Amino acid sequence: MKAAMLIGLALAAIATAPGALAQRDERIVVTGSRIDRDGGGLPVISMRVPAEFVIFMIEVETTTRSVDERARELEKAFNAIKDKVKRTQGLTLEVGDAYVAVPIETVAVREIIEQDEDDPLRSEIRLVLTSDVKAGDTFERIRTRIEQFVTEIPQQGRTEIVIGPDQYMGVNDPMKHREALLRKIAADTELLQSLFGRGATGPASLSLSGLEGRVQSRPVAPLELELYVGYSLSLQQAPRN
Repeated sequence: MKAAMLIGLALAAIATAPGALAQRDERIVVTGSRIDRDGGGLPVISMRVPAEFVIFMIEVETTTRSVDERARELEKAFNAIKDKVKRTQGLTLEVGDAYVAVPIETVAVREIIEQDEDDPLRSEIRLVLTSDVKAGDTFERIRTRIEQFVTEIPQQGRTEIVIGPDQYMGVNDPMKHREALLRKIAADTELLQSLFGRGATGPASLSLSGLEGRVQSRPVAPLELELYVGYSLSLQQAPRN
């Protein structure tokens, strides 16, 4: 059996390669595995914002010998978790993973039971538990709340609830920050034009591209994200006659 409570404060950096980030339901979700201290290759203009939620992966598993009994145990555990989430403010429950998940109301528990390919006597369901970030929260405080939440769920037969080692964080409705980002980029562009707008050969031309892209992010501290739009800028002096 996996050890329970495999939560570690692993908010270290994230690679900025494509696929490291994902937007789901108009949210930015970033893995909190590594904190990026470098930021090489990112645009100069960005902004830091606090994370608005933290996602935990939950596995509910059982090794009861009977397939039917395993299904019954998992169903009871699923219902117990679902009921407790409904009674707990600031928590939401989905089925899937951090990037692809569906509301629990759209699935039947027996449809989401998975058999372990390596262990025919083990079955599990995978859940996504999202915690809102409250005023004054730290990552440790959120983690402790999730640990306490899990320990208070009644155990069903040989069922075990395991919290995955990776956490994710993000912001809701990232488009709300887009105008502020664009204004910062515009101010930076005006500064460049004032400094380099006219040279000995005449006025310089300045062009921007990529501003049509979505707001992206990377973790830069526990419960803090850096938001940016992946634009590029070109400044070219007028040619000599």
